[in-house]
Amino acid sequence: MSGAKYGGTAYESTVEMYDSCVDTWKIVGSMPVEFSVRLTVWTPNENVCVKETRTTTLYWITSARAYSVMGFDVGNNCWRQFGVPLADKLEFATLVRWNGGLGLVGGTCGGSVCVWEMSEGDKWCLVDEMPIELGLRLLCGKRNWEGVKCVSDDDAIFLYRELGYGMVICSKVGEIGGWEWDWVDGCGYIKGKKVLNCPIRGILVHPTLASSSIFLN
Repeated sequence: MSGAKYGGTAYESTVEMYDSCVDTWKIVGSMPVEFSVRLTVWTPNENVCVKETRTTTLYWITSARAYSVMGFDVGNNCWRQFGVPLADKLEFATLVRWNGGLGLVGGTCGGSVCVWEMSEGDKWCLVDEMPIELGLRLLCGKRNWEGVKCVSDDDAIFLYRELGYGMVICSKVGEIGGWEWDWVDGCGYIKGKKVLNCPIRGILVHPTLASSSIFLN
């Protein structure tokens, strides 16, 4: 924000980068105005960092329907935007790391949760789908995916709702690159007392214990 020519203030959309070696910030480029609006209004704080062959890219997904993805190429200081599959039909959508690259997890009304992987040319490829029985179990028989949250690390994807509802995990199997879906029962008790309708605020996944998770309320 800076002073305008005829009084008042003007907003400048710039990208600043912090250099930890010299403990300083510097402006590395500009940001399209439409991107700045989406990043500040329609986008959660979470991003996915993908290290590619010659550069590193940060990705965000908008929280407003229809969903879209924005990417910032750190090495070349440039922005790009692309759509997501079934963008106007998804009830929830989350970006994840998948096989070392960018993945997308989303669920449609009356349908299941699908996992897409980004391929060359910013094209999405469907790679897996949650078994219907696990989806129904997670939603307690309903077919509405609103309220479902998703987090991931390099080896697993976690989908959850509230403390007592259980969680679905899609995890990597061995070194063959396959994935399997499993159910984990929810924890409805804290210090021996039953907790009802307690929302999960987040999940911490220990970096060296892929099968372990901690619920935050």
